[in-house]
Amino acid sequence: MKSRYDEFSSLILGINKSIQKIKNFEMNNFGLKGKQVQCIFHLYNDEEGISVTQLASLCGEDKGAMSRTIKELEMGDYLYIEERGKQKYRNPIKLTERGRELGRILSERIDEIFSLGSRGVEDEEREKFYQLLRLVSNNLQEICKNYGGDNGN
Repeated sequence: MKSRYDEFSSLILGINKSIQKIKNFEMNNFGLKGKQVQCIFHLYNDEEGISVTQLASLCGEDKGAMSRTIKELEMGDYLYIEERGKQKYRNPIKLTERGRELGRILSERIDEIFSLGSRGVEDEEREKFYQLLRLVSNNLQEICKNYGGDNGN
C-alpha cells in the first residue's frame, strides 16, 4: 500500500510539473518565460499596482528573483514602475497597455486550461477540495515555522 506521504507528494509534484510545462509552453508563444506568468497574472488583477515585496510574496519568489523578472518584463514593455518614493521596493508596479493585453490573453487561457483540468469535478467538490487543500497547506506552514524562516527554507 502506498503511504499517504508518497501519494500526496507524488500528486502535488505531478500537478506542479504539469503547470510549469503549460506555463512554459504558453509563454513561449510570446517569447517569454513561464515564471513570468504569476507576475503578469497578479498585476493584471490589481490595477492599482503592486510593490516588489507584495508581488514577490504573491508569486512565492524572493525579492531578488522577483526584481529580475520585473526587469525582464520592463525591458519588454510589459510593465513599468511608478516612481513615488525613494524606497524602490514600495513603488507600485503596473502593466503597460501591452502588458494588459497579455494579461487579458493569459487570464482567458488560464480559465480555459483550468476548465479542462477540472473536467468531471462539480462546483461543490471543487470548493471542498480547495478547502481541504488550504487546511493542509496551513497545517504544513505551521509545522515549517519550527524549522525557521517563513516557509522552512
